[in-house]
Order: sequence, then structure tokens, then C-alpha cells
Amino acid sequence: MRAYVEILRPLNCAMAAFAVFLGAGIASGSFSIFDVFIACAVAFLVCGAGNVINDYYDYNIDRINAPGRPLPRGAIGLRTAHIYALFLFTAGVVLAAAIGFAAFALAIFNSALLYAYAWRIKRSGGLKKNLTVSYLVASPFLYGGVAASNPGATVVFAALAALANVSREIVKDIADIKGDRGACETLPVKIGIQRSSMLASVFLLLGVFLSPLPYLLGILGYAYLPLVSIADAVFLYALLVLWKGSAPKSARYIKLGMFIALLSFLAGALSRAQPGP
Repeated sequence: MRAYVEILRPLNCAMAAFAVFLGAGIASGSFSIFDVFIACAVAFLVCGAGNVINDYYDYNIDRINAPGRPLPRGAIGLRTAHIYALFLFTAGVVLAAAIGFAAFALAIFNSALLYAYAWRIKRSGGLKKNLTVSYLVASPFLYGGVAASNPGATVVFAALAALANVSREIVKDIADIKGDRGACETLPVKIGIQRSSMLASVFLLLGVFLSPLPYLLGILGYAYLPLVSIADAVFLYALLVLWKGSAPKSARYIKLGMFIALLSFLAGALSRAQPGP
């Protein structure tokens, strides 16, 4: 049973559910708690399904890059993993129908895109692969807005999350270049490690540069700034680590920065209606 939880990458799924909650809170001061709770569950299930199907199609690559994962080490069979992923996708989509048509349609679209990403898009490689997965990572903010019937208010947060994640995806591809060569045409395989590192840096620096926008636009309160400043510092350190030649370590720091940024969104949302110090 432990392997079935592990393959979901529950921390990633929890972060997706948390992003939905934040998106709903930022989008509207009044919304159905039931709808938001269901939307969080949908995000958790669909994200988990995406992780499982990704491991299913990456089995041969992970035998080289990550032999300790459940499928390469034999804790879960390949056919069982495929059925498990389809079950999770179906459960998420069925739950989404309880929220409304827009939430149902977006759940179907994201589920199909997650499957297509693992099956074909990932192997087509290049920046398209990184942009696809980064949309999928950022979309929980939009989903929270959909659950609160105001998706437009969450676009800026989705954009900031996407910029950071594009960078992280490129850095992860740099770290995995050994196993990816001959298996899929990732960006580092196509254009090399140095150019890929430069592109990853551009996306992350753009995210850092734009990070004050939610406060400047009056979307979030004063408490957003201290935490997002810490997140930005972590992002900048991640780039330093990347250029020193440690892509796996850099990817971990970018993930940490993204988690702190999530906390900054929460703090900013809670302080939005309060006067500054």
C-alpha cells in the first residue's frame, strides 16, 4: 500500500490542492466551502493520476535515472499502475461534475493533457514539453478561481507559478540528460546544457522581477512582500547552484522557493483586508 501512496507524490498533490484553495480564496471573499473542498480533492486526484501515468510511460528512463521509484523497483506492476492512473483520473473528473460544468470541463481537459503529456508530448521534447507541464502545475490557481466563479482574478498567480515551474522543468531535464539521451528529445538534449541553463535562468528571473505585481495591483496585502522576498532569494540561490553545476540540487531549491511563494500568496490573501503596519 505504501508504494501506491508514494507513486502519487503526495506532497506535489497536496501543493496542487493548496493552490486550488488559495485560488478560490483570492478570487472571491464568498464561495461555497463544499465546492472548494471538492475542487481541492479533484486537484489532488488528477495530479496524482498524472504522476502515476508519467511513471508508467517513463519506466525505462527511470530504470536509469530513478531506480528507487515504485515501478523500477517492482513494488507495483506496470499494468496495475496504468489501471490505477485511469481510476484516479476518472474519480477526479466524476467529483468535478459536482461543482459545475466549467470545473468538469477543465478537469477533463487537464486529465487528457496530463495523459497526452506522459504518452507523447514529453517525448516530442523541446520547450513545448516544459510549457505544457508548467501550465498543468499553474492551473490549480485557475481551478480555484473556477470553483469560486471568478477565474480571471487568479491569472497573475498562475502566470507566476508557470514561470517558476518552466525553469524547474528545464533544470530537471538538465539533471536527467544522461537517461534522456536516445529516449526523448528534451531541451538540454536538443540545445545543450549551457543554453538550457540560460533559458531556465531567464524564466526564473522574469518570475522574480514580476513577483511584486500582486501587491502593486492591490490583489494581495502587505504580508505577501516579506515571504515572497524570501522565495525570490531562494530562487536566486537556486540559479547560483545551477551555474555551479548541480542541477538536481538547483531543482530542489526551486521547488522550495515555489512552496514559500505559495505561503506568501496565503499570507497576502489573509492580510488583504487588514491595514498595513
